[in-house]
Amino acid sequence: FAFNAGIGLDEMRGTSVSNMYYGQYAPTGGMIGKSHGRSFSLNLQQLLNYNRTFAGVHNVGVLLGHEWYNSKSYSLSAMKTQLFSMENDELNGAVVDGKSSSSTRSEYNSEGYFVRAQYDYMNRIFVSASYRRDASSRFHPDHRWGNFWSFGGGWIINQERWFPKATWIDMLKIKASIGSQGNDNIGNYLYTDTSYISNNLGTPAIGFNVKGNEDITWETNTNFNAGVDYDFLRGRVSGSVEYFYRNTSDMLFWFTVAPSLGYSGYYDNIGDMRNQGVEFSTNLNIMQRQNFNWNFYFNFTHYTNKITMLPEER
Repeated sequence: FAFNAGIGLDEMRGTSVSNMYYGQYAPTGGMIGKSHGRSFSLNLQQLLNYNRTFAGVHNVGVLLGHEWYNSKSYSLSAMKTQLFSMENDELNGAVVDGKSSSSTRSEYNSEGYFVRAQYDYMNRIFVSASYRRDASSRFHPDHRWGNFWSFGGGWIINQERWFPKATWIDMLKIKASIGSQGNDNIGNYLYTDTSYISNNLGTPAIGFNVKGNEDITWETNTNFNAGVDYDFLRGRVSGSVEYFYRNTSDMLFWFTVAPSLGYSGYYDNIGDMRNQGVEFSTNLNIMQRQNFNWNFYFNFTHYTNKITMLPEER
């Protein structure tokens, strides 16, 4: 059993000074702007790992896990005009409040439960499968959870008895995998309507900010890969040849609407997209000496993208 904790802290401070003698801010005596941003994240993992070998040839591994992630962001900014001198870049070095001070706070949460099982026979035949269930605070509670899975296998065929004996082949492996993963890479709070507070002649006023959509949920990417890994001539030549197919469904997409509706647009799960292609990579060890190593690496990829579904009304 393992418990992992990760903490991240990012502090950003900014100062901007606009010239008080010439340029667009000269009529206001120059400008000083100050900003501060902070991002704090906490990631907790609990992992239960089981590995065992049966009869000396069957290797089994099972992983159960839970992951929790939280991120909080803060920002603060202010501005003043009519500088006393260009040498003082603090707000107290100017006298007229720009009345544009602001601060914001935002929070993002995700949580997931997962299981993974792996099996190999004599380090020659490999099979793995996984399942995970994830939730994101960027979606409405009714649509917050998503289910994702994977299955894969590999076979080192040059270790089989029926494979022709070839001393120049170090490893020849065929492999294939298929699986899905989720994407929630959008802004926060887009599942609900949001508003902003503004100054209306010295009194608070509320304005409409973003139109929310409580039906948005995970974008799903389903990937299929199949190919061959090779290693020849005692490591002198190595690489892979692979075919890939990726289908993106329920794409998260922002689209605009007529201004007469009172808002600019909203996010929704619309459309599907397909990516497929082939990739070839190889590494050549041209020369290897005690104090000198010369390698040549080559990579080639060809792929096509196609939108397979997009509602006409969008």
